[in-house]
Amino acid sequence: MKKNLIPLFLSCLFLLAACSSEKSADAPEYPYESVEGDPLDTRIYTLDNGLKVYLSVNKKEPKIQTNIAVRTGSKNDPPETTGLAHYLEHMLFKGTDEFGTINWEKEKPLLDSISALYELHRKEADPEKKKALYAKIDSVSYQASKYAAPNEYDKMISSIGGSGTNAYTWVDQTVYVNNIPANELEKWLELEAERFSTLVLRLFHTELETVYEEFNRSQDSDFRKSFKNLNEGLYPKHPYGTQTTIGEGEHLKNPSLVNIHNYFNTYYQPNNTAICLAGDLDFDETIKLIDKHFGSWEANEIPEFELKAQPEITEPIVKTALGSQPEHLYIGFRFDKAGSREAMMMRLVSGILMNGSAGLVDLDLLQKQKVLKAASYESMMHDFSSHMLFGMPRQGQDLEEVKDLLLAQLDSIKQGNFDDWLVQAVVRDFKLQDIKSYENNNARVSKFVNSFVVERPWEDIVKQYEVMEKITKEDVVEFANKHYGNNYVVSYKRLGEDTTVHKVDKPQITSIEIDREGQSDFFKAFEAKETPRLEPQFIDYESEIKEDKLASDIPFYYTKNEENELFNLYYILDMGEDHDKEMALAVSYLPYLGTEKYSPEDLQKEFFKLGLDFSVNTGRYRTYVKLSGLQESFEKGVELFEHLLASVQPEEAAYTEMVKGILKDRADQKLQKGVILRQGLFNFAKYGEENPFTNILSEDKLKSIDPNALIQKINALTSYQHKVFYYGPEEKSAVKKVLDKLHKVPAELKAYPEPLKFEVQRQSKDEVYFVDYDMVQTEMIILATGQEFTPDLMTFNKLFNEYFGAGLSSIVFQEIRESKALAYAAYAYQSTPRRADEPFLSIAYIGTQSDKLQEASSEMLKLLNTMPKAEKQFKAAKESAMKNIESERTVGDEIFWSYQRLLDLGIDYDINKKLYEEIPSWNIDKMEEKFQEEIAGKKHTFLVIGKKEDMDLEVLKNIGTFKELSLEEVFNY
Repeated sequence: MKKNLIPLFLSCLFLLAACSSEKSADAPEYPYESVEGDPLDTRIYTLDNGLKVYLSVNKKEPKIQTNIAVRTGSKNDPPETTGLAHYLEHMLFKGTDEFGTINWEKEKPLLDSISALYELHRKEADPEKKKALYAKIDSVSYQASKYAAPNEYDKMISSIGGSGTNAYTWVDQTVYVNNIPANELEKWLELEAERFSTLVLRLFHTELETVYEEFNRSQDSDFRKSFKNLNEGLYPKHPYGTQTTIGEGEHLKNPSLVNIHNYFNTYYQPNNTAICLAGDLDFDETIKLIDKHFGSWEANEIPEFELKAQPEITEPIVKTALGSQPEHLYIGFRFDKAGSREAMMMRLVSGILMNGSAGLVDLDLLQKQKVLKAASYESMMHDFSSHMLFGMPRQGQDLEEVKDLLLAQLDSIKQGNFDDWLVQAVVRDFKLQDIKSYENNNARVSKFVNSFVVERPWEDIVKQYEVMEKITKEDVVEFANKHYGNNYVVSYKRLGEDTTVHKVDKPQITSIEIDREGQSDFFKAFEAKETPRLEPQFIDYESEIKEDKLASDIPFYYTKNEENELFNLYYILDMGEDHDKEMALAVSYLPYLGTEKYSPEDLQKEFFKLGLDFSVNTGRYRTYVKLSGLQESFEKGVELFEHLLASVQPEEAAYTEMVKGILKDRADQKLQKGVILRQGLFNFAKYGEENPFTNILSEDKLKSIDPNALIQKINALTSYQHKVFYYGPEEKSAVKKVLDKLHKVPAELKAYPEPLKFEVQRQSKDEVYFVDYDMVQTEMIILATGQEFTPDLMTFNKLFNEYFGAGLSSIVFQEIRESKALAYAAYAYQSTPRRADEPFLSIAYIGTQSDKLQEASSEMLKLLNTMPKAEKQFKAAKESAMKNIESERTVGDEIFWSYQRLLDLGIDYDINKKLYEEIPSWNIDKMEEKFQEEIAGKKHTFLVIGKKEDMDLEVLKNIGTFKELSLEEVFNY
């Protein structure tokens, strides 16, 4: 950090043992907290400046997942300038006085002038004078942009092979995220230390418009509206309820750069920050490096948040929102903060209600098909927690009935109408979910962030299940009766026109200059520092995947789980919806059925008691029958699983209700813009009117099917050709023994039926497909079909996506968003086919306001036809691609699945080896040549969804042959 401080010393903190004020001879150089029995073996260090450091070692791959968490979020936004914490998150990607600038001495006076102008703009009431001030801001911003080196932060992260660069803001926290190669830890720390040292609000007005667009996108979410209403009811005197993270529209239009700087200086302090790392790291070396780069960051006092008591809720508070998306409701109860006993008991109640298998909601509402969808979940925050129930109605069902059904499940808990064993089974399930999640470094650091943000001691988190295991059914019943009554908020979302929606209109902005070749001195020095390279490791699939056969001659694949005691078992059929639509329907029917031995409810309970989960899923090409859970229950689970598949019994009433649910879900899909655009329209453009999305059973066909025919299809699942894959801790011979005993198949297996063929269309002209939808923003996908798959194009594919369309430093991001502020979201990439007989696709996306669509689409087309040549940027893209491959490791059951994906493409080797060998030979000229062959000069299909009355349809008609599609044409019903 930049500031000079008194010499550093670290405080001596231990959770399980007291430490004297004098360090003993054998004490570690950097004392740390740890907890006995912690499965993550976490060490928590506290620097003298108050900076917290959470470290966990996971050697699975040479990467480190990083989160830097600041304990501040929208809760701390000044009421008169809401959205500020979120603004600030965006601006921390813009650099400091050391990087992101090519001439700080000339840039700084201009930035100071912009800040002063924003203060005048904010205070000015006269609209014309306000407009004139913004024109001045725009003019000075243009001059300042000449001295900016945009996206240097992302370029430096890319240069070390980092990925997943992102950040998020919520009520209590702002968190900055990266995944980096382990050998680049010090360079990452150097960059982050500089990043957090100084706030510079450069390129502010174009980024501000990006926030406008994000605000406008939020207006298109009915779930956001109903969730906002819920929190307003739960927290009427707390920022959790009185303000949103995105902020108010008027506040966004009138920002104060002075307030943003004050916020940064107040809350972005080491004693309010945690560095959370998990991955291939060395404890001692890592803390030394963090001390080296962050130890001189000076601490300051953090103002204490004034926590006000919330009014008691004595009668149900009812809120209603309107909108065009499917109807739903939330019910919320308010509780004490995260880490409290109330919050722990609330979590247990929620788990008893819903755990995906044997919860009261799972069995009484979902399996019995009393509602279309339902959920129970918790939100545990620094100051309060809430327990939320969610529901969506079936056809002809009103929201009040859904509410009553959800509350009835709570009444069952209050009356003790649940099995005695369920409490402990839920606790065990919590532990199992943690074990699964800890395979992932991101889950580990997320746990650390939560501990830090809500100020919950790590020991409490590690020991929480020991406490929970002592809770009895009687304790749960007592808690439910005390805390669940009429003290709730219900937030209804009904169909109707929302007259409260308003968008933030775009101001007049002059495109800024983007100097792709300019670099700060910091960047140059950063790039010049060499780090020893990692050796790439390529998979020898033949040795990694043990291939064998069961006694029945069924192909058997095995990979050992060396990490924990969990297993996954799959029966895999190369037959899916394209082969048999009714098979997919039969698979959907299975969860509602029992056998002659078990009722549907009893089956779910048996699996849950054993710590197991089963599922059957069908895609276009394959069907997967999966059993997973504790290895100790493997044999019992297979036996139960095989019994279910062989002995399942039809239930006509269940089938009738399932069909009603399918039809209601189909109707709801036509109300969801994401489904309309990304599934319906996309498939229509890719394949034509008859496509995989519209390849469904008609309503008449659904109603006429005999459920017994579906039972026969379930019974016949394992009579088709199939293969078995096991990933788990047991030895292969022992697994085979169980499967040979229990997995019975006929002597002769059935061949698969011939699948339907859907041909990808090639564009002969520019075409526009438009769907009218009530929304604030407009979204567009630009699609072009390339050549059939060949491995020879994979190197171009990798480099094109790295250089052109991915990340904050990509060509598309810089031109569409950074330079011209034409969209909140804009990207372009070449998709990789899933199968060898499919072509590559060029896909571009723009999410923007309707009045900016013409300019945004025009600029995107320019980029898709003429690739900007930036030598340094392309070189950086190559380096990033190489370093990503060097640090990439395919582990666990992903070894098997990655091999299956490659086989689908006709490849039987690790494609990364080919890429790694070929990338060094590529230069910008070769890239441009291949770009001209594969991307440029294509005819395109433009898919557009937006509000018709806000659209200038002539703009779309000028792009290509225009056709407005009805939802019936898109969905085939």
